[in-house]
Amino acid sequence: MASIEDATTATTTIQGHASSALERLQGGFNGRIVNGFGIYVDPSMRHHDLIEARKAIDAALAIMKATNWPTEADYDAHENA
Repeated sequence: MASIEDATTATTTIQGHASSALERLQGGFNGRIVNGFGIYVDPSMRHHDLIEARKAIDAALAIMKATNWPTEADYDAHENA
């Protein structure tokens, strides 16, 4: 049963990291971010937004990789316990 509980915790944490990445990208790349020449008004801030989103994605991927995801047998054992 531990793998199901661990996977539940991992899923919640991964969702939080994914949400943080999406918020950073949506906030940083929304609105008037490009000038009349088609160039970012503040490229250093867009760079920062991408770095922060990548950090959140990397954290989510590390948890995804480290998690012992349940198998069908684990689900069956849990349902029949």
